[in-house]
Amino acid sequence: ICRDAQGGVADESYCAHLPRPPESSACFSSCGQWSSWEWSPCSVTCGVGRATRQVECSNYHHQVDESFCDQYERPSTEHECMATPCPSEYRQRPNDQPYSPHNPASHPGHGSWNVPSADNQWRTGPWGGCSSTCAGGSQRRVVVCQDAQGRSTSHCDQRVKPAESKSCDSGPCPLWNYGIWGECTQTCGGGRRTRQVVCQRPNGQRLNDHNCDVLDKPPDIEQCSLHLCPGSTSWHRRPWKPCSVSCGRGTKQREITCVYQNQTQIEEEHCSHLSCPRTQKACRAQGCPSWKANRWSKCSATCGVGVQNRDVYCRLKGSGRVREELCGSHNRPATAQPCQVTECLHHTWAAGEWQDCNATCGEGMRNRKVLCVGAELTPVQDTLCDPSSCPALHQPCSRAPCYHMWITGEWSQCSASCGVGYQQRIVSCSMKPSSTLHPYDAQSSALSHPHCPEPPPPSTRQCLLWDCPQAAYWKVGPWSKCSQTCGAGVMERRVECLFSKGQPSKHCRPAERPESQATCRERECQLLTSCREVQMIQGVRMDGEYYLKVKSRILQVCIYCAEMQTDFPKEYVTLRSGQTDNYSEVYGYRLLNPFDCPYNDSRRQDCDCRNDYSAAGYTLFHKVRLDIISLRIMTTDLKFSQTLFGRPVPFATAGDCYSAAKCPQIYCPKPLPFPWKNNCEKPVNYNQLFISMKLLIICNV
Repeated sequence: ICRDAQGGVADESYCAHLPRPPESSACFSSCGQWSSWEWSPCSVTCGVGRATRQVECSNYHHQVDESFCDQYERPSTEHECMATPCPSEYRQRPNDQPYSPHNPASHPGHGSWNVPSADNQWRTGPWGGCSSTCAGGSQRRVVVCQDAQGRSTSHCDQRVKPAESKSCDSGPCPLWNYGIWGECTQTCGGGRRTRQVVCQRPNGQRLNDHNCDVLDKPPDIEQCSLHLCPGSTSWHRRPWKPCSVSCGRGTKQREITCVYQNQTQIEEEHCSHLSCPRTQKACRAQGCPSWKANRWSKCSATCGVGVQNRDVYCRLKGSGRVREELCGSHNRPATAQPCQVTECLHHTWAAGEWQDCNATCGEGMRNRKVLCVGAELTPVQDTLCDPSSCPALHQPCSRAPCYHMWITGEWSQCSASCGVGYQQRIVSCSMKPSSTLHPYDAQSSALSHPHCPEPPPPSTRQCLLWDCPQAAYWKVGPWSKCSQTCGAGVMERRVECLFSKGQPSKHCRPAERPESQATCRERECQLLTSCREVQMIQGVRMDGEYYLKVKSRILQVCIYCAEMQTDFPKEYVTLRSGQTDNYSEVYGYRLLNPFDCPYNDSRRQDCDCRNDYSAAGYTLFHKVRLDIISLRIMTTDLKFSQTLFGRPVPFATAGDCYSAAKCPQIYCPKPLPFPWKNNCEKPVNYNQLFISMKLLIICNV
């Protein structure tokens, strides 16, 4: 039972936090005791024999099964005995008389042993004790058949065998006797009364209780005055249950019971004279999330019926956006609605004459102007006409076949004023329809236009004006091929400081060092809009950096295409490699007093704080996933990331449970001026790209 500090019985709910002791345990105690009769005489009159006795298991003088007694304490039933040594020849004494069945005085039961004779005779032992201390009982003795020399035999006359048992009586058995009940110990609320119960004979002799049957003993104590005392009942209040709602206003419930003064639960009508405590009260959980709708966008049509859209999301006050299922879909505001500005006027496309072909030979294109006109062919904005019915602005055209040849320029001055240097000249592939030369692309290399004969004329050659004195000079090698086959690229050459005899030197002037890199552009690239188009149109199946047209007129950036061997390649933006720019962190330390700022707003681990935040982590990012359509960064893609410790933290996410005071803990970078540009040679600082693309970055402090 559960007890209070004063020792009274309390409700079990007050002991629920403590381990409950066991209510039962295994035990064993014998229900009977061994009783043994007296030993029989030795089985022989001379020499070595055996004596026996009877052993019984009894309970209050009644014989029971032996399993009720302890088997390890069972007395022995047989032991060895030694009589006098046997004589070599038996001689009958003169005074001994043989047993006669007609002489009762000579019966073996009248002595310890029968009178020996030369014949086989019955021999008896002494009578044992009475089996009962009261009422009817029995006595037993040993009867054996022996020959004249005291050896056991079976040739005695069974008709004259002495009795082995006889009845005995020790007087009447004692019985339980009891007196009248005494007074109750209490007048109400449950008390006790007692009476005397004794074990005695009919003549009034009092005996110990174990002489009577304990199972028949009348009770000597009982309860009395069980009716309740006035003022001894009260209402017991159980703890309040949790609030019925997880947010907003709800109710709490609790149970009440009517208990007696010892905390025993009784019927509620015994507490009807007391005021009943309340079983329900109002409660308030955290605020409920609700739908938040932004302003409607402009109408999608400048005339006629269009569509307006707006952003609708689930918001929790103090936390911002949360999962939409927390708000429910039954009262979600509409995200689109029809709109109509004005009635549309009828506008059509008007096409002009085709211009001349832009090629002097071979295949080319010709253009024409197309205008959107209204009434009386008045030009209006192109957006008023249907784009699907717009006439073509360009058309292929052809001229006479083109002939290609190499055109070379003049050699430049020697790159060295003395010793071995280099000269350069422009080499371009040009075309001619007949006798007149037409430059094909003066800035292109031979590799871009395979129409000219191979090999092309050399564009560089060595030159030697005269030998230089032993002095250091800058030596340059030929330019390499352009790093890009289309668009802007880089070409390089070797620049080294040498003596006049070609030995390496460190005495050249750094200010006179020629450039080792230069920009180049072969031709404009055919820009695609996704890694899937690169895979399908160009047949590329290798992961790497590729130029993509992002939002057409906004950006042309170098995007890393991953998983190009699958049917669904993904776009990534390469970030600067460094632990100071591209990482996400949830800080695990927090102050023991969360309303103080630590050491002038700085984050130090030697403050009075503890490191027990299970969501703490630090993740470095090398590339981030970009949704090429919406220009949103997918912050939970961790393919090109590395978690140094703790749990992975999504990109552009920060967490700080260090202090609840208004002290800055997270650094948010400032936006860079727009437009933003990038090339494949220098990876992007994502914090800058993120803001330049006008995306949302959230710093959670």
